[in-house]
Amino acid sequence: MGKMGKGGLPISTKPYYGFFQRITRDGMVDMEMIKTPACFSTKYPIIDVEIKNESLDAQGRFDPRRGEICIVGFFIDDKITQFMLKDESKIEEFGQAVNDFLGTMNGKKAYAFNVNMEEGCFTELLGHSPRIYEIKPFRGRGATKEYFFKYLVKKKIETPDSICFKDPLDGRSKLCAEYWQKGRFEDVRKHNLCCLTKEAKILEHRYFIVKEFSPLIDRNDWLKPNATLPPV
Repeated sequence: MGKMGKGGLPISTKPYYGFFQRITRDGMVDMEMIKTPACFSTKYPIIDVEIKNESLDAQGRFDPRRGEICIVGFFIDDKITQFMLKDESKIEEFGQAVNDFLGTMNGKKAYAFNVNMEEGCFTELLGHSPRIYEIKPFRGRGATKEYFFKYLVKKKIETPDSICFKDPLDGRSKLCAEYWQKGRFEDVRKHNLCCLTKEAKILEHRYFIVKEFSPLIDRNDWLKPNATLPPV
């Protein structure tokens, strides 16, 4: 058996019916599950995690396996389910709840914008990761979630309001750790809602984006060395 994560759990197949909201002495809910309706449906499940640290290795490079998950969001059909952890001492219970929810997906093909992020975080939390497929149309400098969504808006395929929610972080995911440490949990949760819906829109129009940028992309789905993305 390989390295086990903090939860050390195999994927569960039992139905998940609820999640306890435990109140700590200072009155703070230490973990919770929140369900939010979206304004549109996604064909495939979308997964997005938020972390509360910079997740850097000894050389200062980003390493998703070092990410400390604070929110896991699932966008399935027209509903978003978010698991939020505020008390690190409840990490195993949090992992069990996320694990059980994964079991209810019944092997559906799930997507994330950057697979390395979600798979690395799940491996650390659960000791394994479900199979997740990549949304990002191609890789390279500037090829971000914000760029692709703004490109769709520029081409009038989507509108800024089509993602259903307003993002307090204005698309700046790097601010999640700072906001979380300041106790601005709801702002990070709302950011996660926006990420999930943006990712669903990018996935929906992924082939359009690839076709639009095909002259700038190499055979390995990377931006060519001398290519520059047009402004949005």
